[in-house]
Amino acid sequence: MLLAGQIAIVTGAGRGIGRAIALAYAREGASLVIAEKDREPAQEVAEKIRGLGGQALVIETDVAQESSVNAMVERVLRELGTIDILVTNAGIQRRYFVHQLPTAEFQAMLDVNLLGTFYCCRAVLPTLYARRTGTILMIASDSGRRGYAYNAAYCASKFAVIGFMEALADEARAYAVRVNALCPAGVKTRMSESVTWGDGRPLRLEHFMEPEEVADVALFLVGPGARAIHGQAIPVYGGVTYRLE
Repeated sequence: MLLAGQIAIVTGAGRGIGRAIALAYAREGASLVIAEKDREPAQEVAEKIRGLGGQALVIETDVAQESSVNAMVERVLRELGTIDILVTNAGIQRRYFVHQLPTAEFQAMLDVNLLGTFYCCRAVLPTLYARRTGTILMIASDSGRRGYAYNAAYCASKFAVIGFMEALADEARAYAVRVNALCPAGVKTRMSESVTWGDGRPLRLEHFMEPEEVADVALFLVGPGARAIHGQAIPVYGGVTYRLE
């Protein structure tokens, strides 16, 4: 198995892309830390992993709170001994035209999507650096590569995640720690079901990717076959089936 014996933290793993990634890693032998704000879906994912014969630890974590992230990582090290993989997946998206965008909503997206990524990376880096091994994968977005109307705050947060990833990758190279980002577009998740275009039309989801398609790429990027990939923001667009509208 690709990840046998490894400890992987996946934030926001109770639903959607994070859930699919956690299950994909478990099938390949990793022990999972489900770092999730909502305990009920996190427990469901953990039980599914255990049903596959894997190990899972649920830790209630609010990535927007520095103390919550630090406590999560301290518990992982105390109970599991080390960390091999971090996937910063937790994120939120709320859509507004810029002239109607409340400051609090902009701040909320920065707190979860950007600062949450920073808090998690900073907390695990001393362990990865000391061992001179490990992988960090940030779940960014197509909205971090291209700006979209009615989505300015989310785009800003995800553009920032990619810049942060590139800077961290440049630092982490000296410690043999690989850092990359995934930039999915159009995934069937609870988040995508809740958002609309600026005129109120719902998104058409029939051509969107399944979370498992993104998870397949996320699995490759933390495995040995991707050892030459570092500091990259990888687009994941669903091949020939994906259409924006």
